[in-house]
This record gives sequence, C-alpha cells and structure tokens, in this order.
Amino acid sequence: MLKAVPFPNPCPTPSPKAHAPYEPYQCTIGEDFMRMAREQLREDDNIRSQALAQFREWIANIRTLKGAAQKFSVPAACEMLEKYLTIRQLYPAWFRKLDIEDPALEEIVSAGYLVPLLKRDSQGRQVFLSCAGKFDPHRFTSAQMARVHSLICEAFMDDEESQVAGYNYINDESGLAMAHVSLWSLTDIRNMMKCIQNSTPMRHKETHFINLPHYGNRVVEFILTVLNEKLKKRIV
Repeated sequence: MLKAVPFPNPCPTPSPKAHAPYEPYQCTIGEDFMRMAREQLREDDNIRSQALAQFREWIANIRTLKGAAQKFSVPAACEMLEKYLTIRQLYPAWFRKLDIEDPALEEIVSAGYLVPLLKRDSQGRQVFLSCAGKFDPHRFTSAQMARVHSLICEAFMDDEESQVAGYNYINDESGLAMAHVSLWSLTDIRNMMKCIQNSTPMRHKETHFINLPHYGNRVVEFILTVLNEKLKKRIV
C-alpha cells in the first residue's frame, strides 16, 4: 500500500533561508471578479500581498515542495496544498503523468470526452463539458479517464478568474453504458469523491448530470452518500 510522505504542519513559522527573488505578482482579473473576490473570498490588495508573501516563504522553506484556493487564509491554503500533494502520492494513477502527449490521453481529449468551453456561465465560472459517449470503455481504463480530468483541471488552476468564480461541470450521460460504470469499483468512486471534495484547490460550484440512464441514477445516488452537504446541494 502506498504511503504519503508527511509534510510539516501547515504554515509553521518560517526559518531564515536564502532563496532567489520572487517574481513580482500582478493581479490580472477584471473589476467584476475583484468585487466577487472581496465579497466571497475576503480578498483585497492588502490581504492578497500579505498572504502571498507568507505562502511563498512557507513553500521556500519546505524542501519537499518543488513548486507549488482557499479563501484568503494562509493556514487553510497551506493545508490545502499539503492535501493536494498528498493525494498525488496516494493515487499516482489518477493525478500524475499528466502529459497531453501521452497517446492515450491525447486520443481521449481529441475525441471530445472532456471539453473546457470557450464562454463562461452567467456567474463567470469556467464550464467543463464531459460526454460519456465520447469515451471508449473497451479501450481505455478508469485511471486514464481520471488522468484526463486531472490534466484539464490542472491546466486551468492558474487562471485567476476561475480561482475566484469557480467551476461549473456539465456531464452529458446520453452515451453512458454499463461498460463505463463497470470501470469503477465503489471503493474507487468513494476515494475519488473524497479527493475532489477535500483535497483539490478548486471551487466546485455546480455539477449537472443530463440524459442520465436509469442505471446511472444508482451511481449518482451512491456519490451523494459520500459528498458533504455543501457539495450535495450543488448537484443537479
């Protein structure tokens, strides 16, 4: 069984240590997203500058971090980063080797299984559209499916507007077959849901399932038993 290497306690008092100068940070989001950040994340210019400086110092003094969203709370951000790096160790088949030049991942993405839409929703959220019928369950594995999701999501994690507004997921299940369902064990579904709700630095705001066949309802019902109340209310 894989064991995660423990990281130090989130945001301990940093010890003096020489490091290269930090790249200056410039906020790139528009006024609408700035207002959303102030109202929903308690973020303003002063808090952002202080939090970023503390977070960078913490990362610089942790040798196990080679490079690295929460509300603007430094301890919470440190804890989330620690959790995210931990699940990458615990579940490497899902969260590592995220390379679009991997032939399998490239084929899945090119087939249109998971598509980041060009326009945001009415709340300014990035929208991801997944189409079950575009994924071939006879040629690809659940691990490859998970890595495609991780690859696409990580590509958008640096987008500041999405960090503020969050993400909206549209799942078109019109092509869902029993072969798709059988790729995942209940244990894997439970572990994946726990990873998503507890350990990914993303604001999961809405998840929609459309054209769901009757046997897919059972899967969604099981997922709801794993999620916390906040995320349950965000599933349609």
